[in-house]
Amino acid sequence: MDRAEYLSELEAVLGRYTATAAEKISAILAACPAEATELCFDVFPDQDGEGTFDVWARLEGPDSFVLNKAVDEHRHLFGVVYTEDGLEPDVPLWPSSDTPFCVQDAVVDAAATWLTELWSRVGEAHSTLPWLVEGEDGYGTVTPLLFTPSSR
Repeated sequence: MDRAEYLSELEAVLGRYTATAAEKISAILAACPAEATELCFDVFPDQDGEGTFDVWARLEGPDSFVLNKAVDEHRHLFGVVYTEDGLEPDVPLWPSSDTPFCVQDAVVDAAATWLTELWSRVGEAHSTLPWLVEGEDGYGTVTPLLFTPSSR
């Protein structure tokens, strides 16, 4: 499997969680304290480069602890967990020694594409805050991404 095929499979998995993530982001926007200055999305790829990852939202602004407490139940947009039966959801994995590309970059890029779709679906029309998408430790070839609301 090459990088393009890997991204395609990963984007298909993320696509199954678009509606749920859109609901969570809408809930964040509805509960967002007025002091928030930015909605950030952090993609955390696993350190081993096997392909598991998490996507979390957080608010920036004064006293970020208080800001994020207000939206805490909605912040985790996506995550991969190991279960007795394998991975949930079943994302494609790579053994770290046989990877022909940087899996962490690919994971962040796929999540950034997914979050771009979510911006179009939820953010562009409803967010008064800019959105920032970043990969942990600088991973990703298309991040950071910044989406800004149009003037209303």
